[in-house]
Amino acid sequence: MRKHIIRTLSLTLFLAAASVSAQAGDTYRNPVIKQSAPDPTIIRANDGYFYLYATENVHNVPIYRSADMVDWKFVGTAFTDATRPQWNPKGNIWAPDINYINGKYVLYYAKSEWGGEWTCGIGVATADKPEGPFTDHGSLFISKDIGVQNSIDEFFIRDNGHNYLFWGSFRGIYGIELTDDGLKVKPGAEKRQVAGTFMEATYIHKHDGYYYLFGSAGSCCEGNKSTYRVTYGRSKNLFGPYVDKKGRSLMDNHYETLIRGNEQVAGPGHNAEIITDDNGSDWITYHGFSRSDPGAGRLVWMDRVEWIDGWPHVAGNQPSEVAEKPVFNQILLADPTIFADNGTYYLYGTSAPDGFKVYTSKDLRHWEGPAGASQGLALKKGDSWGTEGFWAPQVFKRGGKYYMVYTANEQLAIAEADSPLGPFKQKKLAMIPAKGKEIDPFIFFDDDGKNYIYHVRLNNGNRIYVAELNKDLKSMKEKTAREILHAGSGWEDTAKAEWTVSEGPTVVKIDGTYYLFYSCNDFRNPDYAVGVATSKSPLGPFEKMKEPIISRRLIGINGTGHGDLFKDADGDWAYVFHTHRSDTEATPRKTAVVKLKLGNHGFRIVEGSFRYLRTGE
Repeated sequence: MRKHIIRTLSLTLFLAAASVSAQAGDTYRNPVIKQSAPDPTIIRANDGYFYLYATENVHNVPIYRSADMVDWKFVGTAFTDATRPQWNPKGNIWAPDINYINGKYVLYYAKSEWGGEWTCGIGVATADKPEGPFTDHGSLFISKDIGVQNSIDEFFIRDNGHNYLFWGSFRGIYGIELTDDGLKVKPGAEKRQVAGTFMEATYIHKHDGYYYLFGSAGSCCEGNKSTYRVTYGRSKNLFGPYVDKKGRSLMDNHYETLIRGNEQVAGPGHNAEIITDDNGSDWITYHGFSRSDPGAGRLVWMDRVEWIDGWPHVAGNQPSEVAEKPVFNQILLADPTIFADNGTYYLYGTSAPDGFKVYTSKDLRHWEGPAGASQGLALKKGDSWGTEGFWAPQVFKRGGKYYMVYTANEQLAIAEADSPLGPFKQKKLAMIPAKGKEIDPFIFFDDDGKNYIYHVRLNNGNRIYVAELNKDLKSMKEKTAREILHAGSGWEDTAKAEWTVSEGPTVVKIDGTYYLFYSCNDFRNPDYAVGVATSKSPLGPFEKMKEPIISRRLIGINGTGHGDLFKDADGDWAYVFHTHRSDTEATPRKTAVVKLKLGNHGFRIVEGSFRYLRTGE
């Protein structure tokens, strides 16, 4: 249950100490937020920042922002006195849960007062931006109507295309299906119990085929006397049965303990979402009392979660004092492309389910963003053609306008904007007409005035085609279309796959020769690599170099491929591309760059030029 803590901190004090944590170097020291922020929930927003929301020890629900999960700044509140939810007027706002659903930031919350176990309930509010302002949509349900005593501590999860809400506090943990927009209980849906009466603060995390049900047991809010601890069990199914390591059911109040108190921290519990950093490490954030100053309230702590034999583990099962920082500043774009304009480099790539992020730099080293005009996105779903599968953009400038050609729904489309930051839009939502599935477009403007679109057709493999593009840039001359390259044996098909892959075309013309850069092998294959083929005509035939110019053997990193060629401010050639995240995981893919040199034997990597692209360097 959520008592209002002993010391209530005013908004004025928070504004006076807007920087709540300042930690330097490769390590951090707990707590990461040194003011009371109970029951935290965290989301990484489209602008690249993390946002944390907490029970309202700061009136109207405090919001904090961080670039690295360590240094947090107070940025305001989700509500004002004027916009504050009015249902259950005596209730305080507890245990928020933040999500991004259908282009909106959706904040679920509990509204309750101490002892009001039948009048409390769960509400929902939405905003266009993570910092608000949030508009309240009222209650989803209250305890007496849903038939669950103490209906607080909600958690949203989307699973297999459906939305669900889980909730409860020491009276059983329940789940129910929501509508597609997440704003109401789905008509006809029935609640189902998944855990017993030992816990509250529900959170479900999916990892390697299992659902892990986290919660908190014990007393949350009694300072140094608090017995709160983070608990868990797991199941193969979202609705259970959840069991402990011995196979005993959480419905019978069995559980494992992930984090318990120690000499420094009392009552660690009510964890936020597990966040995975750019190196693949998982991090859990939760509240707890500092034993040296329990009157300061429930501060925010963070620790790394390791997975051992299929179960989560925190070192010593207790909060740490000092630990290595998570890594979050790497740019995670697949299929990247760099477009230079008026002294600024613009970096785009496959990045979001609903569009394309863009980052900016003046020198290719110091990157900022996401900087797109639509919540960090240069192109956002709804402004142009496509509903899913936004892949492999290319940006160019013609006649004072900026254009983006891209893949969506395994088809090609092109949108325009007045700025490289977007928003890229279409007056009429339409794809480039096609007879089959097509991906990975690259438009090339030849010096003879003709336009060509290189792309991949899914036809008994991923095969690279070229066709003339009409002057209006809205359709191709299908009669000119021809296949110019498909994967062969050797380095191009190390898995000896039935469906071979050649993709990611980029073309440049130098001294009368057309150089076609392409990638082969499935992108999940560690041997994904970049090759080059040459021709005296944009329509081919193209002759391949025998070996790739960028590969795992040359770079020492898995999955090196699908990028774009460009020239830097010094006139040197460079190639931006993606790699696997680690030796064991392909995604999310990391963005890298190498310098290239053109010699008598074609393009070669400049030794020592490989580096990953990061923000904030």
